[in-house]
Amino acid sequence: MVKIESGSGNGREAKVGSDNRLFVTGINRTEAQSALDLGDAYNINTGIVSISATTGMLYLKNNEDKHFFVEAIEVGTGAGSYNTTGMVQIQITRNPTTGTLISDATAVDQNGNRDFGSSDTLTADAYKAGASGKTITDGTDIILMGAANAQARTYAEVNLELQKGNSIGVEVNPNLASGSVDCYVAIIGHLVTDT
Repeated sequence: MVKIESGSGNGREAKVGSDNRLFVTGINRTEAQSALDLGDAYNINTGIVSISATTGMLYLKNNEDKHFFVEAIEVGTGAGSYNTTGMVQIQITRNPTTGTLISDATAVDQNGNRDFGSSDTLTADAYKAGASGKTITDGTDIILMGAANAQARTYAEVNLELQKGNSIGVEVNPNLASGSVDCYVAIIGHLVTDT
């Protein structure tokens, strides 16, 4: 049995109280904060794409050996000349593999490390819609979200985990009667240290 004796007063050893309790100071950080400190936190963003119909906006396939944890998905719609017929619909798809969003691969505008001191990028297939109407044709629809109108920003904590080889797709239906709207989609997430 290991015995811990009080080293109170010398600044290098822990204090043990008269009731045999160890006095320590700890730092409690979330997994996301720890990943950021390690340079393992990322922002994947399509940049602005003008869409007039339902469009597969973002595809991400994790090629890292570590799992990738999707903390949140953000979708913004705004500028454009259009008439809406209902709320903007955002469909999240699990493990898509086909559709013109994937086959006509256009790299995302941003694959950025959220630790400004790190130049690492996420090892992933990260594609954006190069034009309106790109499709996601398989996979399993897993989350449906909505925005009140075509001038909105939707930020949703989704807490999804992509193992190596898993993918996620984000499709946006702006519900337009006419015209087009500027749209972007972002995935905010981090690599999981222990899987």
